[in-house]
Amino acid sequence: MTLRWWDFHWDSGKVLVMGRINIDENLFEVEQKVLKSAMADVVNQRYCGNELVPRYQSLITHYHKLLKVTKKVFHISDSQGQILQRHQNEIQTLLDNANQGFLTFGRDLKVDQQYSAECTRIFGRKIAGIAITQLLGQGSDTLQGTLQDILDRVFSCPKGFEQVALQQFPSVLQIGDIDVRVECKLISQSADATERTLVMMILTDITERLRAEEQIHFLSYHDKLTSLHNRAHIEAVLPELEQAEALPLSIIMADMNGLKLVNDVFGHQQGDLILVAMANALKKACRQTDIIARWGGDEFVILLPKTDQNECLRVCERIQRACDEIDDCAIPLSAAIGTATKDAGVARLTEMLTVAENRMYNDKLIKTREVRKNIVANLEDMLSSRCFESIGHCARVKQLASDFACFIGINMAAAEIKLLNQLASLHDIGKVAISAKILGSTEPLTPSEWDIIKNHSEIGYRLAQSIGESAVADIILALHERWDGGGYPCGLQGEQIPFLARLFSIVDIYDVLTHDRPYRVAMSSEMALREIETGSGSQFDPELVKHFLEYMSKN
Repeated sequence: MTLRWWDFHWDSGKVLVMGRINIDENLFEVEQKVLKSAMADVVNQRYCGNELVPRYQSLITHYHKLLKVTKKVFHISDSQGQILQRHQNEIQTLLDNANQGFLTFGRDLKVDQQYSAECTRIFGRKIAGIAITQLLGQGSDTLQGTLQDILDRVFSCPKGFEQVALQQFPSVLQIGDIDVRVECKLISQSADATERTLVMMILTDITERLRAEEQIHFLSYHDKLTSLHNRAHIEAVLPELEQAEALPLSIIMADMNGLKLVNDVFGHQQGDLILVAMANALKKACRQTDIIARWGGDEFVILLPKTDQNECLRVCERIQRACDEIDDCAIPLSAAIGTATKDAGVARLTEMLTVAENRMYNDKLIKTREVRKNIVANLEDMLSSRCFESIGHCARVKQLASDFACFIGINMAAAEIKLLNQLASLHDIGKVAISAKILGSTEPLTPSEWDIIKNHSEIGYRLAQSIGESAVADIILALHERWDGGGYPCGLQGEQIPFLARLFSIVDIYDVLTHDRPYRVAMSSEMALREIETGSGSQFDPELVKHFLEYMSKN
């Protein structure tokens, strides 16, 4: 029998198999021992006189050489097998870590035994021997039939046209919840002078990329916070809405009230919540055919095709009612509104937007005082319910401050009296932004909690500024300054502190001391006055303390 190296198959790196004969590597050593014994017999001339002895000796010599050559061949085959196996493992490792699915199949459309690990993840199971149409079709008979027809044409068309037929294969498919990009390549596999045509399929999971592209497209024409359309979308649909088919066309512009106040007092997170609440009110009030957009900041635009002025005004009324129905915001939800309508002719949306915007600002100007009043009333309600103010505190300090001012001979003009009244209403308004847990704590405050408490002066200042009360804002900011300069937030001292702030701080502390608080019971009037007297020259203006003690002794 002629032995060729390709007739042997490497099995587990230990045994070489040829047909049914197992040849162990140790066999070479045994054969060599037998040869040595035979050579010794010949040399010792145990078969002297036999004419075949020289021929036996030559045969043994050649067989010995054959064994040495064969052993080398087996060792070479062994090394090549190990190298081949190592290369195969390296290629499989590369494929498994490529984050792509690689598989092959032939005319029978059944997936071959070797495929990358990503295929198992994509399909959720082992796929060897399963028809590729079944795997990609995912239970859809129509899709499976389409894929079957394409692949049948690929394997039956004339040589050279297979790739053209393969180009008809879908480039993106959905497998369960995974979106997959599909690439197909024809490859040839030769074995024993025969050639087998295979399709190599490369599967790439593009789910995250598609989701990201969808998100980018959505954000290009939508506001991220409210999910309403944005200005770019409005500008994109302008040409369509300027056609005669859209007439009558109406526009509503709405400017939300109090957003800056909410941002300044409660923080931008609460500001975002009130913007979302306004967006929800608009969606509730408008129709499906209306286009609602956040125009920018606290402004919103609504385009109403096929809508006359009367119907537009009804939508505005529904917007106001929807705002009134929302009662879980930091301030009452409201908006200034302006409209514009085009019944005939050519609708110039840019001009209509300008008209609606001017009317909106006019509405805002008219309603400013009412809006501020509602906001302040709402904040005062929050102050009394959340901040543990004793009942009647604001009214008492208002009266006491006014009477004390008169006692010391201050003739206040109407504007100053109004300022004092506003101060009595708003002096603690900054506390609405502080946790009720901290304000109502019966335990001594930690340093960090005390820092939070001290912020209420600045919050109150920003709030008063936001509602247009600058003079009150300056006094609120100075209410916790001390005569000796040890107060907060600015460390003012002496007469640097506004006079009304020095006067009001004495009146306020007296009322606080003589009424119950969560952290202590009320003092008597005498004890409270002694506390104020103790703070004369350090916490309080000494001259005003002197006058206040005189006033209280007479009243």
